[in-house]
Amino acid sequence: MNDERIDALERRLALLESRVQDGEAPRSTPQAPSLMGVLHGYRNDAEEHFHPGMVGYVGAAYLAEDNVYLWAREHKLAELLEADWSPAIGILESLASRPRLALLGVLVRKGRCTSADLLEALAPSQGEPTSGQLYHHLRELQAAGLILQRRRGEYELAGVAVIPVLTILATALNLATDPPVGPPIEVPRPE
Repeated sequence: MNDERIDALERRLALLESRVQDGEAPRSTPQAPSLMGVLHGYRNDAEEHFHPGMVGYVGAAYLAEDNVYLWAREHKLAELLEADWSPAIGILESLASRPRLALLGVLVRKGRCTSADLLEALAPSQGEPTSGQLYHHLRELQAAGLILQRRRGEYELAGVAVIPVLTILATALNLATDPPVGPPIEVPRPE
């Protein structure tokens, strides 16, 4: 853990301790609607408006004190099915690489990283990687809009890519590890 993260944790702990000492009641977290509630909302909307449905994703990632990512997107199924899918090719190709997934993983977990950190992260997937290999992968991730170079030799995951990338990875892991999909099931209605 680096010094900046330790300092941030110490500040947060001091703030919490001061609230307890001052007798301040802990803040309650508002209850977010469950994803099943969202699913039922999509279903009701499709039935009421006679359209084939919606596809959406939502995420909240608290990766560090200053790095909070909230994201929600939805697409009408009819529009999604009619859309030109070719712009997704670059993103999917950039993710279809063990070294690039390793780089994205370290950027998600650690935040901003130097070239040396990233070269070290490549080692398990590429043996003894060269700086040329690293920069090849970084160029591809930058071209896809997934990472940013803040300064020479310093990279981070693009903020707008955090939840979408994690969603793509979660979905791909579900497809790879869930039992085979059978015929459609009836989703029970809330009572």
